[in-house]
Amino acid sequence: MSYQDTWATCTSCGARFVFRIEEQRQQTQRGEPLTPPELCPSCRGGAPQPEPRERLSQPERPHSTKKEVIGPGPHEGAVKWYDNEKGYGFITQSDGKDIFFHRTGIAPVEKPAFPDGTSVTYCIEQSERGPQAVEVERLHSEDQ
Repeated sequence: MSYQDTWATCTSCGARFVFRIEEQRQQTQRGEPLTPPELCPSCRGGAPQPEPRERLSQPERPHSTKKEVIGPGPHEGAVKWYDNEKGYGFITQSDGKDIFFHRTGIAPVEKPAFPDGTSVTYCIEQSERGPQAVEVERLHSEDQ
């Protein structure tokens, strides 16, 4: 079975959250139908979702030319920095790498002000200069 991170909406608070691959696998392993949870992690008890674990089964070879391909998303990360005057910044992804985002990639419902460390969700698009984050949104409505 093929799994992919997808958006879900909390029936309690209305926040959008990511229905992670890990949760999907767990549901399948328990023999449950594959359905997103009704409640976001905060409404389920306040515990944040665990970060995806690194794959340990195939260690990376030092001279490998294989480039890791990250899917379009949605993904979660934290704003490393954003310069409102210049209109761009960087998001630190769950794997520790940074990805560029521009003011034109901010979701229409968002204010274009992201303090350092703001938790966000985003999708990835390929641009002329490489991958960049788009549809950038605060992860939790209380961060707004």
